[in-house]
Amino acid sequence: MNDMPVSPEAPKKNNTPIIIGVVVVVLLCCCCAIGAGGWVYGDAIVQSLGM
Repeated sequence: MNDMPVSPEAPKKNNTPIIIGVVVVVLLCCCCAIGAGGWVYGDAIVQSLGM
C-alpha cells in the first residue's frame, strides 16, 4: 500500500467573468465602429437611399 496521502485536485478556475468581459468589449468595439462609420459616411448612406 501507498502511505503517501493523495491530495485532492484543485478546484477548476471559473472563467465565466473573463468570457463575459471579452464579449462585452467586442460588442462595444462593434458598436463604436458602426457609430463611427455612420458618422463618417452617414450623408452618403442617406443620399444613396434617396432619403
